[in-house]
Formats: sequence, structure tokens, C-alpha cells
Amino acid sequence: MENRIAPIIFIFGIICIIAGIAMGEGKAGIFIIFPFIYGEGLLMFIGIILIFISFAVFIFSQFHLPENVTTEKHAGGLILIGPIPIIISSSWKMALFLLAIAIIIILLFAFYAIY
Repeated sequence: MENRIAPIIFIFGIICIIAGIAMGEGKAGIFIIFPFIYGEGLLMFIGIILIFISFAVFIFSQFHLPENVTTEKHAGGLILIGPIPIIISSSWKMALFLLAIAIIIILLFAFYAIY
């Protein structure tokens, strides 16, 4: 049940924000590629607070793992500077996965630029 609490709180926060926007308490928009919301009213306040609480619950729920369990961690990062991908990874599988994501993103941007 612990793993489900954070998503449930997050969904209720999103529902409160949507209800606040629908009731005229808030507004939403996109600046360049960054979405934003703002408003005043109880529903907008509750929604934003619930989203922050869900982040905290999610982060703190990750600290207690069962005992005697070994995990293998793979990490990686993808940086796109124009069409040039820079991949930082701890394993070859992760590097190939990030390369596939980079190719997909580059193709999507190329498709968007053409049309």
C-alpha cells in the first residue's frame, strides 16, 4: 500500500488543480515549451500542496528496502546539443537504450521541423 499512496495523492492534486481551473480560480498556459499554472483560490492551493506532499511521500517511501536484498543499479544520462547526443552511462545496455531514445527524439524534432 505504501507504493500506491504517492500516486493517489498526486492524482487528487491534479484533480483539484483541474477543478480550480474549470471554476475560474486558476489559469494554465505554455511558455515556449514549459507548461505553467497559476491562480488563487482554495482548490488551486490544495492541489499544489497535494502534489508537493506526494513528492515527499514518494521520496521517503524509497528509503526502506527489505533486508538481505541486493540490487544492481544502472544509471545514465542523455544530453542533446542540437542533433549531437552525449550519453553518459554505467552500462552498455543503458547506453544503447539512451541512444535509441536520442534517435527517436532527433527524428521527432526533424519531423516537426519539416512539417
